[in-house]
Amino acid sequence: MSNIEHNEEILTISEPDPEIVIRLDELSAHEHQRQIRYGRIENQLDMLYKDIDAGLFGEAAKTGSFYLHIKTIKDEVPKVTDERKAELETELNALFANTAEE
Repeated sequence: MSNIEHNEEILTISEPDPEIVIRLDELSAHEHQRQIRYGRIENQLDMLYKDIDAGLFGEAAKTGSFYLHIKTIKDEVPKVTDERKAELETELNALFANTAEE
């Protein structure tokens, strides 16, 4: 716990429950991992430009560097399934309820 003095009042800030942090992280981890792996938007646009310049449209676009780059990341870093998301939300609600009671 840490104290912050503000206008002669002391606010006490508790450390978050590690179980809550773990579950929140699992809910959004894929988003953060994908953002990092996608790379800079400038590089993505360059790949897309080169694919368009090479005439890759329709089904042929699925052989281009941009599509393959994005698809590889999406395959390797899947979203949380709807079932797991519901489980995590239920667990979080219980943890928040327990925290509120304390």
